[in-house]
Amino acid sequence: MKNEFKTGIFFTAIAQYSTVIVQLIINMILSRLLTPGEIGMVTIVQVIIFFFQLLAGSAIGPAIIQNKNLNEKDYGIIFNYSVIFGIFLVLAFGFGGGIILSTIYSNPIYIPLCWAMTPIIMMSSMVQVPNGILGKEKRFKEISIRLLLSGILGAIFGITAAFLHAGVYAMVLVYVVTDLTSFLLTFKIVKIDYTRSLNFKPVREILPFVKHQTGFSVINYFYRNLDNLLVGKFLGTTLLGNYSKSYQLLSFPITIFLNVINPVMQPILAEHEKNVVLIRDTYLKVCRLLAIVAIPVSIFFSLNAGPIIYLLFGKQWSMAILPLSILSLSICPQMLSQSMSAIWQSRNLTKIQSVSGFISLGIISLCIFIGILGGNLTSVSIAVSGSYFLNFIVSGSLLMRRALDSNFFQLFKVIIKPLFLGIILSVIVILTNPYISFSNLFITLLLRGIVWLIIVALFLVVTGEFKKIKEMVKK
Repeated sequence: MKNEFKTGIFFTAIAQYSTVIVQLIINMILSRLLTPGEIGMVTIVQVIIFFFQLLAGSAIGPAIIQNKNLNEKDYGIIFNYSVIFGIFLVLAFGFGGGIILSTIYSNPIYIPLCWAMTPIIMMSSMVQVPNGILGKEKRFKEISIRLLLSGILGAIFGITAAFLHAGVYAMVLVYVVTDLTSFLLTFKIVKIDYTRSLNFKPVREILPFVKHQTGFSVINYFYRNLDNLLVGKFLGTTLLGNYSKSYQLLSFPITIFLNVINPVMQPILAEHEKNVVLIRDTYLKVCRLLAIVAIPVSIFFSLNAGPIIYLLFGKQWSMAILPLSILSLSICPQMLSQSMSAIWQSRNLTKIQSVSGFISLGIISLCIFIGILGGNLTSVSIAVSGSYFLNFIVSGSLLMRRALDSNFFQLFKVIIKPLFLGIILSVIVILTNPYISFSNLFITLLLRGIVWLIIVALFLVVTGEFKKIKEMVKK
Protein backbone atom coordinates (compact mmCIF):
# COMPACT_ATOMS: atom_id res chain seq x y z
CA MET A 1 0.00 0.00 0.00
CA LYS A 2 2.82 2.42 0.89
CA ASN A 3 4.53 2.07 -2.48
CA GLU A 4 1.23 2.57 -4.31
CA PHE A 5 0.56 5.66 -2.21
CA LYS A 6 3.99 7.14 -2.98
CA THR A 7 3.67 6.39 -6.71
CA GLY A 8 0.20 7.89 -6.85
CA ILE A 9 1.29 10.99 -4.94
CA PHE A 10 4.36 11.46 -7.16
CA PHE A 11 2.57 11.42 -10.53
CA THR A 12 -0.49 13.28 -9.28
CA ALA A 13 1.71 15.96 -7.69
CA ILE A 14 3.62 16.61 -10.92
CA ALA A 15 0.38 17.05 -12.86
CA GLN A 16 -1.32 19.17 -10.19
CA TYR A 17 1.59 21.55 -9.65
CA SER A 18 2.03 21.99 -13.40
CA THR A 19 -1.71 22.54 -13.84
CA VAL A 20 -1.83 25.14 -11.08
CA ILE A 21 1.04 27.04 -12.72
CA VAL A 22 -0.82 26.95 -16.04
CA GLN A 23 -4.05 28.14 -14.39
CA LEU A 24 -2.20 30.93 -12.62
CA ILE A 25 -0.70 32.13 -15.91
CA ILE A 26 -4.16 32.04 -17.52
CA ASN A 27 -5.59 34.09 -14.66
CA MET A 28 -2.76 36.62 -14.77
CA ILE A 29 -3.27 37.24 -18.49
CA LEU A 30 -7.08 37.16 -18.61
CA SER A 31 -7.34 39.39 -15.53
CA ARG A 32 -5.57 42.12 -17.49
CA LEU A 33 -7.65 41.62 -20.64
CA LEU A 34 -11.11 41.13 -19.10
CA THR A 35 -13.02 43.32 -16.65
CA PRO A 36 -14.20 42.14 -13.20
CA GLY A 37 -17.76 42.32 -14.55
CA GLU A 38 -16.99 39.96 -17.46
CA ILE A 39 -15.26 37.48 -15.18
CA GLY A 40 -18.21 37.73 -12.78
CA MET A 41 -20.63 36.73 -15.57
CA VAL A 42 -18.60 33.65 -16.51
CA THR A 43 -18.32 32.75 -12.82
CA ILE A 44 -22.12 32.61 -12.55
CA VAL A 45 -22.43 30.27 -15.56
CA GLN A 46 -19.54 28.20 -14.27
CA VAL A 47 -21.28 27.73 -10.93
CA ILE A 48 -24.36 26.32 -12.68
CA ILE A 49 -22.17 24.15 -14.93
CA PHE A 50 -20.60 22.58 -11.83
CA PHE A 51 -24.05 21.59 -10.61
CA PHE A 52 -24.92 19.85 -13.87
CA GLN A 53 -21.54 18.11 -13.85
CA LEU A 54 -22.40 16.69 -10.44
CA LEU A 55 -25.72 15.42 -11.76
CA ALA A 56 -23.90 13.99 -14.80
CA GLY A 57 -22.47 11.28 -12.58
CA SER A 58 -19.47 12.54 -10.64
CA ALA A 59 -20.13 9.74 -8.13
CA ILE A 60 -19.91 6.98 -10.75
CA GLY A 61 -16.10 6.95 -10.75
CA PRO A 62 -15.75 6.51 -6.96
CA ALA A 63 -18.57 3.92 -7.04
CA ILE A 64 -16.70 1.85 -9.64
CA ILE A 65 -13.53 2.10 -7.56
CA GLN A 66 -15.33 0.98 -4.39
CA ASN A 67 -17.35 -1.87 -5.97
CA LYS A 68 -15.57 -5.22 -6.29
CA ASN A 69 -18.27 -7.07 -8.29
CA LEU A 70 -18.37 -5.20 -11.63
CA ASN A 71 -16.90 -6.65 -14.83
CA GLU A 72 -16.00 -5.21 -18.27
CA LYS A 73 -19.50 -5.72 -19.68
CA ASP A 74 -21.01 -3.95 -16.67
CA TYR A 75 -18.81 -0.93 -17.38
CA GLY A 76 -20.16 -0.79 -20.94
CA ILE A 77 -23.76 -0.86 -19.73
CA ILE A 78 -23.18 1.86 -17.13
CA PHE A 79 -21.47 3.91 -19.86
CA ASN A 80 -24.64 3.68 -22.00
CA TYR A 81 -26.73 5.13 -19.19
CA SER A 82 -24.20 7.93 -18.64
CA VAL A 83 -24.50 8.93 -22.33
CA ILE A 84 -28.31 8.96 -22.20
CA PHE A 85 -28.35 10.99 -19.00
CA GLY A 86 -25.73 13.37 -20.41
CA ILE A 87 -27.89 14.17 -23.44
CA PHE A 88 -30.84 14.91 -21.17
CA LEU A 89 -28.74 17.26 -19.00
CA VAL A 90 -27.32 19.10 -22.03
CA LEU A 91 -30.83 19.85 -23.30
CA ALA A 92 -32.02 20.89 -19.84
CA PHE A 93 -29.07 23.24 -19.33
CA GLY A 94 -29.13 24.64 -22.87
CA PHE A 95 -32.83 25.44 -22.93
CA GLY A 96 -33.40 26.16 -19.25
CA GLY A 97 -30.13 27.44 -17.78
CA GLY A 98 -29.70 30.46 -20.02
CA ILE A 99 -33.29 31.63 -19.67
CA ILE A 100 -33.26 31.28 -15.89
CA LEU A 101 -29.94 33.11 -15.47
CA SER A 102 -30.96 35.85 -17.93
CA THR A 103 -34.13 36.41 -15.92
CA ILE A 104 -32.45 36.40 -12.50
CA TYR A 105 -29.51 38.63 -13.47
CA SER A 106 -31.36 40.70 -16.13
CA ASN A 107 -28.81 40.08 -18.89
CA PRO A 108 -29.55 38.16 -22.14
CA ILE A 109 -25.87 37.24 -22.64
CA TYR A 110 -26.36 34.22 -20.37
CA ILE A 111 -28.37 32.40 -23.07
CA PRO A 112 -25.52 32.08 -25.64
CA LEU A 113 -23.00 31.63 -22.81
CA CYS A 114 -24.89 28.60 -21.50
CA TRP A 115 -25.16 27.00 -24.95
CA ALA A 116 -21.45 27.59 -25.54
CA MET A 117 -20.63 25.64 -22.38
CA THR A 118 -23.03 22.70 -22.90
CA PRO A 119 -20.29 20.44 -24.41
CA ILE A 120 -18.64 20.45 -20.98
CA ILE A 121 -21.66 18.68 -19.47
CA MET A 122 -21.81 16.00 -22.18
CA MET A 123 -18.12 15.24 -21.98
CA SER A 124 -18.22 15.21 -18.19
CA SER A 125 -20.99 12.61 -18.25
CA MET A 126 -19.22 10.37 -20.78
CA VAL A 127 -15.85 10.23 -18.97
CA GLN A 128 -17.20 9.11 -15.60
CA VAL A 129 -16.91 5.37 -16.31
CA PRO A 130 -13.39 5.64 -17.82
CA ASN A 131 -12.35 7.79 -14.85
CA GLY A 132 -13.55 5.09 -12.48
CA ILE A 133 -11.62 2.41 -14.39
CA LEU A 134 -8.43 4.50 -14.34
CA GLY A 135 -8.75 5.05 -10.60
CA LYS A 136 -9.57 1.42 -9.85
CA GLU A 137 -6.54 0.25 -11.83
CA LYS A 138 -4.42 2.91 -10.06
CA ARG A 139 -3.17 4.31 -13.38
CA PHE A 140 -2.07 7.55 -11.78
CA LYS A 141 0.56 8.25 -14.43
CA GLU A 142 -2.00 8.31 -17.27
CA ILE A 143 -4.40 10.40 -15.18
CA SER A 144 -1.65 12.94 -14.51
CA ILE A 145 -0.50 13.21 -18.14
CA ARG A 146 -4.09 13.72 -19.26
CA LEU A 147 -4.62 16.48 -16.71
CA LEU A 148 -1.43 18.29 -17.66
CA LEU A 149 -1.89 18.19 -21.45
CA SER A 150 -5.54 19.25 -21.32
CA GLY A 151 -4.69 22.21 -19.07
CA ILE A 152 -1.92 23.43 -21.37
CA LEU A 153 -4.07 23.22 -24.53
CA GLY A 154 -6.99 24.96 -22.82
CA ALA A 155 -4.66 27.78 -21.77
CA ILE A 156 -3.25 28.23 -25.28
CA PHE A 157 -6.68 28.49 -26.90
CA GLY A 158 -8.17 30.70 -24.17
CA ILE A 159 -5.29 33.19 -24.08
CA THR A 160 -5.19 33.38 -27.89
CA ALA A 161 -8.93 34.09 -27.94
CA ALA A 162 -8.51 36.81 -25.30
CA PHE A 163 -5.87 38.60 -27.39
CA LEU A 164 -8.27 38.36 -30.36
CA HIS A 165 -10.85 40.26 -28.26
CA ALA A 166 -13.20 37.30 -27.71
CA GLY A 167 -14.22 38.78 -24.34
CA VAL A 168 -16.05 36.43 -21.98
CA TYR A 169 -15.87 33.66 -24.59
CA ALA A 170 -12.11 33.48 -24.04
CA MET A 171 -12.77 32.02 -20.60
CA VAL A 172 -15.44 29.73 -22.03
CA LEU A 173 -12.91 28.42 -24.54
CA VAL A 174 -10.44 27.63 -21.75
CA TYR A 175 -12.95 25.31 -20.08
CA VAL A 176 -14.32 23.72 -23.27
CA VAL A 177 -10.92 22.99 -24.84
CA THR A 178 -9.56 21.67 -21.52
CA ASP A 179 -12.48 19.25 -21.15
CA LEU A 180 -12.40 18.27 -24.83
CA THR A 181 -8.70 17.40 -24.67
CA SER A 182 -9.21 15.42 -21.47
CA PHE A 183 -12.18 13.64 -23.07
CA LEU A 184 -10.21 12.59 -26.18
CA LEU A 185 -7.19 11.45 -24.17
CA THR A 186 -9.39 9.47 -21.80
CA PHE A 187 -10.90 7.38 -24.58
CA LYS A 188 -7.44 6.93 -26.06
CA ILE A 189 -6.05 5.30 -22.92
CA VAL A 190 -9.18 3.48 -21.66
CA LYS A 191 -10.95 0.83 -23.69
CA ILE A 192 -14.65 0.43 -22.92
CA ASP A 193 -16.36 -2.88 -23.73
CA TYR A 194 -19.16 -1.24 -25.70
CA THR A 195 -22.56 -2.94 -25.76
CA ARG A 196 -26.13 -2.11 -26.77
CA SER A 197 -27.47 -3.59 -23.57
CA LEU A 198 -29.40 -1.44 -21.12
CA ASN A 199 -29.64 -4.11 -18.44
CA PHE A 200 -30.25 -2.18 -15.24
CA LYS A 201 -28.49 -4.71 -12.97
CA PRO A 202 -24.99 -3.08 -13.06
CA VAL A 203 -26.55 0.32 -12.37
CA ARG A 204 -28.48 -1.16 -9.46
CA GLU A 205 -25.19 -2.55 -8.15
CA ILE A 206 -23.66 0.93 -7.71
CA LEU A 207 -26.88 2.90 -7.17
CA PRO A 208 -26.81 3.08 -3.33
CA PHE A 209 -23.26 4.45 -3.35
CA VAL A 210 -23.97 6.85 -6.24
CA LYS A 211 -27.20 8.06 -4.65
CA HIS A 212 -25.64 8.97 -1.32
CA GLN A 213 -22.41 10.32 -2.81
CA THR A 214 -24.31 12.48 -5.32
CA GLY A 215 -26.54 13.72 -2.52
CA PHE A 216 -23.49 14.77 -0.53
CA SER A 217 -21.85 16.34 -3.60
CA VAL A 218 -24.98 18.38 -4.37
CA ILE A 219 -25.14 19.57 -0.76
CA ASN A 220 -21.43 20.36 -0.87
CA TYR A 221 -21.97 22.22 -4.15
CA PHE A 222 -24.65 24.48 -2.68
CA TYR A 223 -22.71 25.56 0.37
CA ARG A 224 -19.53 26.11 -1.69
CA ASN A 225 -21.24 28.14 -4.41
CA LEU A 226 -24.12 29.86 -2.65
CA ASP A 227 -21.88 32.82 -1.86
CA ASN A 228 -21.10 33.37 -5.56
CA LEU A 229 -24.76 33.20 -6.57
CA LEU A 230 -25.90 35.58 -3.83
CA VAL A 231 -23.05 38.05 -4.29
CA GLY A 232 -23.81 38.15 -8.03
CA LYS A 233 -27.51 38.71 -7.40
CA PHE A 234 -27.42 41.23 -4.54
CA LEU A 235 -24.02 42.94 -4.89
CA GLY A 236 -23.56 42.80 -8.69
CA THR A 237 -21.25 41.03 -11.15
CA THR A 238 -18.36 43.50 -10.65
CA LEU A 239 -18.15 42.75 -6.92
CA LEU A 240 -18.66 39.07 -7.73
CA GLY A 241 -15.69 39.23 -10.11
CA ASN A 242 -13.51 40.65 -7.32
CA TYR A 243 -14.83 38.17 -4.75
CA SER A 244 -14.37 35.16 -7.04
CA LYS A 245 -10.85 36.34 -7.91
CA SER A 246 -9.84 36.40 -4.24
CA TYR A 247 -11.49 33.04 -3.59
CA GLN A 248 -9.84 31.60 -6.68
CA LEU A 249 -6.41 32.64 -5.41
CA LEU A 250 -6.79 30.97 -2.04
CA SER A 251 -8.13 27.86 -3.77
CA PHE A 252 -4.75 27.33 -5.47
CA PRO A 253 -2.95 26.02 -2.35
CA ILE A 254 -6.01 23.94 -1.46
CA THR A 255 -6.06 22.46 -4.95
CA ILE A 256 -2.31 21.84 -4.99
CA PHE A 257 -2.44 19.56 -1.96
CA LEU A 258 -5.95 18.10 -1.91
CA ASN A 259 -6.03 17.21 -5.60
CA VAL A 260 -2.78 15.35 -5.04
CA ILE A 261 -3.86 13.43 -1.94
CA ASN A 262 -7.63 12.81 -2.34
CA PRO A 263 -7.54 11.02 -5.75
CA VAL A 264 -4.88 8.67 -4.37
CA MET A 265 -6.35 8.04 -0.91
CA GLN A 266 -9.71 6.56 -1.88
CA PRO A 267 -8.53 3.96 -4.46
CA ILE A 268 -5.87 2.69 -2.05
CA LEU A 269 -7.74 2.87 1.28
CA ALA A 270 -10.86 1.35 -0.32
CA GLU A 271 -9.01 -1.98 -0.33
CA HIS A 272 -8.79 -1.76 3.49
CA GLU A 273 -12.41 -0.74 4.10
CA LYS A 274 -12.77 -2.69 7.38
CA ASN A 275 -9.35 -1.79 8.80
CA VAL A 276 -10.41 1.24 10.82
CA VAL A 277 -7.09 1.59 12.64
CA LEU A 278 -5.09 1.73 9.39
CA ILE A 279 -7.43 4.28 7.80
CA ARG A 280 -7.52 6.42 10.97
CA ASP A 281 -3.74 6.45 11.38
CA THR A 282 -3.27 7.28 7.69
CA TYR A 283 -5.83 10.09 7.87
CA LEU A 284 -4.29 11.67 10.99
CA LYS A 285 -0.84 11.63 9.38
CA VAL A 286 -2.27 13.30 6.29
CA CYS A 287 -4.03 15.92 8.45
CA ARG A 288 -0.81 16.72 10.31
CA LEU A 289 0.99 17.26 7.02
CA LEU A 290 -1.86 19.36 5.59
CA ALA A 291 -1.98 21.56 8.70
CA ILE A 292 1.79 22.12 8.69
CA VAL A 293 1.47 23.39 5.12
CA ALA A 294 -1.92 25.13 5.25
CA ILE A 295 -1.52 27.30 8.34
CA PRO A 296 1.76 29.01 7.28
CA VAL A 297 0.41 29.47 3.74
CA SER A 298 -2.79 31.06 5.06
CA ILE A 299 -0.75 33.51 7.16
CA PHE A 300 1.42 34.48 4.19
CA PHE A 301 -1.59 35.02 1.90
CA SER A 302 -3.54 36.96 4.51
CA LEU A 303 -0.73 39.36 5.46
CA ASN A 304 0.48 39.87 1.88
CA ALA A 305 -2.85 40.07 0.06
CA GLY A 306 -2.16 43.51 -1.46
CA PRO A 307 1.17 42.76 -3.16
CA ILE A 308 -0.12 39.36 -4.33
CA ILE A 309 -3.23 40.83 -6.00
CA TYR A 310 -1.39 43.73 -7.62
CA LEU A 311 1.50 41.59 -8.88
CA LEU A 312 -0.66 38.83 -10.37
CA PHE A 313 -3.73 40.69 -11.61
CA GLY A 314 -3.07 44.43 -11.70
CA LYS A 315 -4.50 47.58 -10.13
CA GLN A 316 -8.08 47.07 -11.37
CA TRP A 317 -8.52 44.26 -8.80
CA SER A 318 -7.91 46.35 -5.65
CA MET A 319 -11.36 45.44 -4.29
CA ALA A 320 -10.23 41.80 -4.08
CA ILE A 321 -7.47 42.54 -1.53
CA LEU A 322 -9.49 42.63 1.71
CA PRO A 323 -11.62 39.57 0.80
CA LEU A 324 -8.43 37.62 0.03
CA SER A 325 -6.87 38.69 3.34
CA ILE A 326 -9.93 37.48 5.29
CA LEU A 327 -10.75 34.35 3.29
CA SER A 328 -7.13 33.15 3.38
CA LEU A 329 -7.48 32.48 7.10
CA SER A 330 -9.89 29.64 6.25
CA ILE A 331 -7.42 27.71 4.07
CA CYS A 332 -6.58 25.18 6.80
CA PRO A 333 -10.14 24.31 7.91
CA GLN A 334 -11.21 24.11 4.26
CA MET A 335 -8.33 21.80 3.41
CA LEU A 336 -8.95 19.51 6.36
CA SER A 337 -12.71 19.41 5.78
CA GLN A 338 -12.39 18.59 2.09
CA SER A 339 -10.00 15.72 2.82
CA MET A 340 -12.76 13.97 4.80
CA SER A 341 -14.67 12.91 1.70
CA ALA A 342 -12.05 10.31 0.73
CA ILE A 343 -12.31 8.75 4.19
CA TRP A 344 -16.11 8.49 4.11
CA GLN A 345 -15.87 6.85 0.69
CA SER A 346 -13.07 4.48 1.74
CA ARG A 347 -15.17 3.31 4.69
CA ASN A 348 -18.20 2.99 2.38
CA LEU A 349 -20.21 5.28 4.65
CA THR A 350 -21.59 7.69 2.08
CA LYS A 351 -25.02 7.65 3.75
CA ILE A 352 -23.59 9.17 6.93
CA GLN A 353 -21.49 11.48 4.76
CA SER A 354 -24.73 12.88 3.32
CA VAL A 355 -25.95 13.66 6.85
CA SER A 356 -22.67 15.46 7.49
CA GLY A 357 -23.22 17.38 4.26
CA PHE A 358 -26.67 18.56 5.34
CA ILE A 359 -25.25 19.84 8.62
CA SER A 360 -22.49 21.68 6.72
CA LEU A 361 -25.07 23.16 4.35
CA GLY A 362 -27.04 24.56 7.28
CA ILE A 363 -24.00 26.06 9.01
CA ILE A 364 -22.39 27.64 5.95
CA SER A 365 -25.63 28.83 4.32
CA LEU A 366 -26.74 30.61 7.49
CA CYS A 367 -23.38 32.36 7.75
CA ILE A 368 -23.45 33.39 4.07
CA PHE A 369 -26.94 34.90 4.41
CA ILE A 370 -25.77 36.86 7.45
CA GLY A 371 -22.77 38.10 5.45
CA ILE A 372 -24.96 39.17 2.51
CA LEU A 373 -27.14 41.19 4.89
CA GLY A 374 -24.02 43.24 5.64
CA GLY A 375 -24.17 44.50 2.06
CA ASN A 376 -20.45 44.41 1.25
CA LEU A 377 -17.63 42.00 0.41
CA THR A 378 -15.99 42.39 3.82
CA SER A 379 -19.02 41.12 5.73
CA VAL A 380 -19.46 38.25 3.27
CA SER A 381 -15.79 37.27 3.56
CA ILE A 382 -15.86 37.32 7.38
CA ALA A 383 -19.02 35.22 7.44
CA VAL A 384 -17.74 32.69 4.90
CA SER A 385 -14.36 32.36 6.60
CA GLY A 386 -15.94 31.88 10.02
CA SER A 387 -18.37 29.29 8.67
CA TYR A 388 -15.52 27.06 7.50
CA PHE A 389 -13.95 27.01 10.97
CA LEU A 390 -17.26 26.04 12.55
CA ASN A 391 -17.95 23.46 9.85
CA PHE A 392 -14.55 21.82 10.36
CA ILE A 393 -15.25 21.29 14.07
CA VAL A 394 -18.70 19.78 13.45
CA SER A 395 -17.76 17.66 10.41
CA GLY A 396 -14.49 16.51 11.99
CA SER A 397 -16.30 15.39 15.14
CA LEU A 398 -18.80 13.36 13.13
CA LEU A 399 -16.11 11.75 10.96
CA MET A 400 -13.89 10.77 13.88
CA ARG A 401 -16.79 9.33 15.85
CA ARG A 402 -18.79 7.53 13.14
CA ALA A 403 -16.12 6.50 10.62
CA LEU A 404 -12.89 6.21 12.60
CA ASP A 405 -14.07 5.08 16.07
CA SER A 406 -12.38 7.99 17.81
CA ASN A 407 -13.10 11.60 18.80
CA PHE A 408 -12.36 15.13 17.62
CA PHE A 409 -9.66 15.62 20.26
CA GLN A 410 -7.46 13.07 18.46
CA LEU A 411 -7.80 15.13 15.28
CA PHE A 412 -7.21 18.41 17.11
CA LYS A 413 -4.00 17.06 18.71
CA VAL A 414 -2.27 16.71 15.33
CA ILE A 415 -2.82 20.40 14.50
CA ILE A 416 -1.74 21.93 17.85
CA LYS A 417 1.89 22.47 16.79
CA PRO A 418 0.91 23.90 13.37
CA LEU A 419 -1.43 26.33 15.20
CA PHE A 420 1.44 27.40 17.46
CA LEU A 421 3.57 27.90 14.33
CA GLY A 422 0.81 30.09 12.89
CA ILE A 423 0.80 32.35 15.96
CA ILE A 424 4.59 32.81 15.92
CA LEU A 425 4.57 33.40 12.18
CA SER A 426 1.80 36.02 12.40
CA VAL A 427 3.64 38.06 15.01
CA ILE A 428 6.97 38.02 13.15
CA VAL A 429 5.43 38.76 9.73
CA ILE A 430 3.38 41.67 11.10
CA LEU A 431 6.53 43.14 12.69
CA THR A 432 8.82 42.64 9.67
CA ASN A 433 6.51 43.42 6.72
CA PRO A 434 6.74 47.24 7.09
CA TYR A 435 10.53 46.97 6.70
CA ILE A 436 10.30 44.70 3.65
CA SER A 437 8.32 46.89 1.28
CA PHE A 438 9.67 48.07 -2.08
CA SER A 439 8.31 49.64 -5.25
CA ASN A 440 9.03 46.34 -7.02
CA LEU A 441 6.25 43.99 -5.90
CA PHE A 442 8.11 40.88 -6.97
CA ILE A 443 11.15 41.78 -4.82
CA THR A 444 8.83 42.58 -1.91
CA LEU A 445 7.09 39.20 -2.05
CA LEU A 446 10.34 37.34 -2.70
CA LEU A 447 12.07 38.77 0.40
CA ARG A 448 8.98 38.38 2.56
CA GLY A 449 8.71 34.80 1.29
CA ILE A 450 12.32 34.08 2.27
CA VAL A 451 11.73 35.40 5.81
CA TRP A 452 8.52 33.35 6.00
CA LEU A 453 10.29 30.20 4.80
CA ILE A 454 13.17 30.61 7.28
CA ILE A 455 10.74 30.92 10.20
CA VAL A 456 8.76 27.85 9.11
CA ALA A 457 11.93 25.79 8.56
CA LEU A 458 13.41 26.76 11.95
CA PHE A 459 10.17 25.88 13.73
CA LEU A 460 9.95 22.47 12.06
CA VAL A 461 13.57 21.64 12.92
CA VAL A 462 13.44 22.90 16.53
CA THR A 463 10.15 21.11 17.34
CA GLY A 464 11.18 17.87 15.65
CA GLU A 465 8.33 18.04 13.12
CA PHE A 466 10.76 18.02 10.21
CA LYS A 467 12.18 14.69 11.37
CA LYS A 468 8.68 13.24 11.73
CA ILE A 469 7.76 14.36 8.20
CA LYS A 470 10.91 12.73 6.80
CA GLU A 471 10.12 9.47 8.60
CA MET A 472 6.52 9.55 7.36
CA VAL A 473 7.64 10.07 3.76
CA LYS A 474 10.22 7.26 4.01
CA LYS A 475 7.65 4.84 5.40
